[in-house]
This record gives sequence, structure tokens and C-alpha cells, in this order.
Amino acid sequence: MGILVNALPPIIKATRDMTKISIPGRDGFLTQDFETYQGTVKSVECTILDITMVDQVMAWLDGSGEVIFSNQDDRKYQASIMNQIPFSRIVRKWYKFIVIFDCQPFGLMLNSPVITLAAPGSIYNGGTYKSKPVIKIYGTGTIDLSVNGNAIHITNVIGHVTIDSELMDAYKDTLLKNSDMAGDFPELVVGENTISWTGVVTSVEITPNWRWL
Repeated sequence: MGILVNALPPIIKATRDMTKISIPGRDGFLTQDFETYQGTVKSVECTILDITMVDQVMAWLDGSGEVIFSNQDDRKYQASIMNQIPFSRIVRKWYKFIVIFDCQPFGLMLNSPVITLAAPGSIYNGGTYKSKPVIKIYGTGTIDLSVNGNAIHITNVIGHVTIDSELMDAYKDTLLKNSDMAGDFPELVVGENTISWTGVVTSVEITPNWRWL
């Protein structure tokens, strides 16, 4: 697109959703922790070398998608561009502009591996925050899956079923299977996670989708 990146955004940690509560007659303060994080704003300063490309650049830098910053090139961010993008001429035919990315709070692993378990075992979450995996179970009939001791009961499995914690859906291909699932969608904590099951299961494929603050 004929764009040079002049300055990348600083590496920042997302703000935790907490409320500070002051009580008259009590030293200090209390906190109410909602255990969630706010989105982050990342600004990138750029220069466009060919002003005739402005229309194409503005059409490209619009809406939502994934962005990778080269100072954190092992992860991607879900981001939206909602602000105006003014172009300021700095020299003849060169224009500077700033793109503001409104990012979700977590960096997501690029090309998350698929981990296959042929028997109950454990997997290691190498991120810095709990992740929302996609778990594909190959088997038949009624299956009970346990992730860190949290049970998920699945019925009417024919061939395979997928539990997608990010989408909060259970499905087989394009067929929704939420009515055949009981239990909470699993999360993988930082570090070691135990996976086990009962029922007729040939293998379990886990896409861990590691996340970083």
C-alpha cells in the first residue's frame, strides 16, 4: 500500500476492571474486582508515500479485523478502527497520518497448535491468562469430559463433536449441539491443565488459543 510505519505503539498492559471504595473512618480503601479487563488503544504513526493511494488506504483501514504489531510479532490482536484518519503533508507528495486501533485486551497466539490426546493427560498453557480453547472430541454416544475437574456432559455424539469456548457453542460441522451439552464451557488456566474423559472416545484435539495480557 506504499505505507511506512514511523512509530509503533508502546507495549502496555490492559486495565483491570476494579472499583476503588473509600469508607469514612477507615484508613485506605477497599476494592471491588470484576475480574475482567478493558480494551486497549494502540496508535501507529505512518507515512504514505503516494498520495494517489489515499482512497485505497482509507478503505483498507476501516472496520474490524486482526492486527500484528512488529514489536510483539508472536501474537495478534482483535481490533477495530473507528476514528477519523487525517492526512498531514510533511514534504512534497508525502503525508503523515495516525491510525488508532481499539484492541481487545488480550494478545492471541499466532497459529495456535492442535494438541491431540489419545488418552487422558495434561496440556500446558504457556500464556499469561486463562484461555478459551476449542476442543474436538472423537467418539460415540454419551461422553463426560473433565477439564481441571470441571465436568461437561455430552450426549448423542456421532463421530465427533466440537466444544468452542470462545464462541460458547457446541457443534458438529454446521449442526449446533448446545442442547446435547450440559456444563460450563471450559477454560485453560495458566500452567498445567488436566484433561480426562469417560465414554467411547478415540481421541481429543485441543486448540488452546493461548492469551497474553
